Amino acid sequence: MTSSWTTGTTGPAVSLIRLAAVGVLAAGVSVGPAVAGSAHAEAAPTGRSLVILGDSYTANPPCDGLLVKCVDTDGTGPRACLHGPTSWPAQLGTLMALEPEDVENNSCSSATIDTGPVTSTGQEVPGRGGYTLAQETLAAAQDGALGPRTRVVAIQLGFNDAWPRDSTVTADASRVVTCVFDILEGCDENAVAQGRWPDVDAITGPAYAERIRKVVDYIKYYAPNARIELVGYPEVAPEGDSVWCFDLFGLGTWVQPRARAMVEFWDRLQTAEREAAQLLGIDFVDVRPATAGHGLCSNDPWFNGFLDPRPDRSGLPLHPSARGDAAVAATVYGHVTRPN
Repeated sequence: MTSSWTTGTTGPAVSLIRLAAVGVLAAGVSVGPAVAGSAHAEAAPTGRSLVILGDSYTANPPCDGLLVKCVDTDGTGPRACLHGPTSWPAQLGTLMALEPEDVENNSCSSATIDTGPVTSTGQEVPGRGGYTLAQETLAAAQDGALGPRTRVVAIQLGFNDAWPRDSTVTADASRVVTCVFDILEGCDENAVAQGRWPDVDAITGPAYAERIRKVVDYIKYYAPNARIELVGYPEVAPEGDSVWCFDLFGLGTWVQPRARAMVEFWDRLQTAEREAAQLLGIDFVDVRPATAGHGLCSNDPWFNGFLDPRPDRSGLPLHPSARGDAAVAATVYGHVTRPN
């Protein structure tokens, strides 16, 4: 799909047909000429040891979008799939002692579980259009990355999605900035009622499980030896808090004391992922304990600010620094190496 993804050569036709058979393909994904050949002529894919499916918290490209441009020659805007050298998938691959060709990292900025640019009523929502979980899985299938050799499939998604599913409201960058710097209204529960923030009550375990179920079933069948790890997000703020911070230029911190809805969004997402993993019979990786005390308002934040040189010289604002990603990688590694 993009040049920043590894390229495979085995079994694309077989994989595409399998994906279609289980209903994983998202609306608008074209099978195209890949299925024109004879499926039985393709060798069954053996898989790669580590497969990563995720969003910008996973890919974590080393760019801030202003001074250091996020340029992907094969995918622009919401379809940029650049990967940072210190992102947690890169660090996890090192911990697992894997060669680069044995890792399939299909994480992309702006990726979602299933939130597309058009609602079911035909309403177009500007700024959307990132890859979905089904599309990232499709790319892994095309590369022959899913098979009996696959040891781990790690998924980290959800914060870019609409909640409820068909809503036009997401926790996108513009809404975050608006809420953070809104002195009069803030981002308390009133933001949900006013349509300025996703409905946190819609973020539930059953809802999350239903949105990823088909992909999980597919992975279980075609990568039968893989551990499916649903990776949570690091602690951006202590659970139940109502304060949100934003470091600016390394000179100071903007504090929004009325950010209850923003913090609650991450709290609900954490709970939904844990419950969804239980419902689907997969593993939930809770990375909050490993990152606790290093949120946005802490004295030692493991997140990048806006052009703040202290965490990382360049990095997406409000995304984990190399230290934060190291903690996530170590936690995931602890899960994948423990006995079944």
